[in-house]
Amino acid sequence: MLNIIVLFTLKGCDHCNDLKTQLNELNIQYQEIEINQNKEIWNQVVSQTGHNVLPTVFISEPKTDEGIVYVPGRDYQSQDEIIEIIKKHI
Repeated sequence: MLNIIVLFTLKGCDHCNDLKTQLNELNIQYQEIEINQNKEIWNQVVSQTGHNVLPTVFISEPKTDEGIVYVPGRDYQSQDEIIEIIKKHI
């Protein structure tokens, strides 16, 4: 699969840093969008999901801009759970 994993993060966010560390240790490639530097994109995500929590994960479908947004507390309850979700899409 050629899904692209996008993490929405915030500088200084421990949950974000922990997820990035674990993905790096597993050699899972991802793109990071820091929300303070990309407020327009983040505002669109918040508008679409109704949630303003991090780390939010977007997994795109191959060769499209379409995909699924995974919001902590709504779509996953732990870092291990989002890692398993990501693994199923790569």
